Amino acid sequence: MDQDRQLIESDMDYIMERIMTTEEAAEAWGLSPVRIKHLCSDEKVVARKRGKTWLVYKNQPNPKQKESE
Repeated sequence: MDQDRQLIESDMDYIMERIMTTEEAAEAWGLSPVRIKHLCSDEKVVARKRGKTWLVYKNQPNPKQKESE
């Protein structure tokens, strides 16, 4: 059972290293959390909604740079 738990925790660590909240994305990208939520719902960034929370994929270009082009 201990081995199973370690495997699950390892998988969770892998996932958590690759996602961020809208607040974290806002800070990283220099945009407001509200703007990040709009980008998520408009599918302008790679994200998934779980309940009321958007989970944003970390390793993608800053959408702020795309908006200024």
